[in-house]
Amino acid sequence: MKKPKDLRTQEGRKWKAEQSKGLGDTIAKVTKATGIDKLIGAVVDDCGCDERKDKLNKLFPYHKNLTMTIDQQQIWILIRSQLFSNMVSQENRERLRIMYNAIFSDKKQPSTCAPCIIKQRDKVHQVYKNVCND
Repeated sequence: MKKPKDLRTQEGRKWKAEQSKGLGDTIAKVTKATGIDKLIGAVVDDCGCDERKDKLNKLFPYHKNLTMTIDQQQIWILIRSQLFSNMVSQENRERLRIMYNAIFSDKKQPSTCAPCIIKQRDKVHQVYKNVCND
C-alpha cells in the first residue's frame, strides 16, 4: 500500500498500523506472505510466534532509541505539571517545542494549536518515562 498524503484519515491510520515496528513484524509479514504461518498453524496450536515477534521487536526496533539529556529531564520535571493542565504559558509551550525538536530531530514551529501541543507533550512524556522508568 502506498503511503497516503494525510495520515489522519482512516486510510492513513490503517497504513501506519501496518508499518513494521521492528524485526519481529517483518518476519511475521514474510511468514504470512510465504504461507509458512498457515503451515505452522496446521501443525501446532500455539508456536509462540506472537511472543517471539514482540521480543524481536524490542531487541531490534526500527526507530532509534530516543533519550533526554539531564538538563531536558530537569526542565521536563519543572514544566510537566503545567503542560498537563488547561492553561499552558507561552514560555512553557516554547520550552516544550525546543525540547521536542531536540529529542525528535524535528523542526516544529511555534504553535498555539492545542492538539499539536498535546501530541508533542505526550511524545516527550513517553520518552521521559522510558528514560527514567517513571
